[in-house]
Amino acid sequence: MEFERKDQRAAQEAWAAAERQRGAARQELIEALVGMIRTGGTGSFNMISDKDRVFFEGLALSASPDAAEEELRSETEKVKLMRKRLQAPKCNDCEGAPDLTGNFDMAAWAKDEREVRALKYMILSTLQELAGPVRRALLREVTDAAVNEIFYRTLFTLGEDFAEEDLLQIAYGLDFLRTQVESYGAER
Repeated sequence: MEFERKDQRAAQEAWAAAERQRGAARQELIEALVGMIRTGGTGSFNMISDKDRVFFEGLALSASPDAAEEELRSETEKVKLMRKRLQAPKCNDCEGAPDLTGNFDMAAWAKDEREVRALKYMILSTLQELAGPVRRALLREVTDAAVNEIFYRTLFTLGEDFAEEDLLQIAYGLDFLRTQVESYGAER
């Protein structure tokens, strides 16, 4: 009996460690996505770009509860490679120039007020939820630059220091985005 308990405890501890690693891989993917948008800009075009494919694939995968740690890490590398492609020479050392390196760390959210942090997580989870239908439309070669732009700009804001009131306005705009996504893949 005691031997079974030790085995169960060891199995539980191994499972918990694997879940922590998978959670860390998911967080790294989200950070890479925000970094890619902060570096490469939010511009969208009326054609499907590699940036669109990488962005929506990564965002949808980051929301998948079944995503394996290896999948998450592989997708993170794809996002980082896309970020490198999007980087252009920028005046990062110029006086008064904004930080355009794109670096982002979700740990920074811990410093936000509770309400701000809650809004950021709510916005992120909504974007993740809506990314799946957009990704499926992209696979059918259907795109809508205006909708993609909303995704990019909204995710961009999560890496910035916005006030609660600003985030509330963004959150209210998610209803409009949801409506747009519902018609995203409709036959045209």
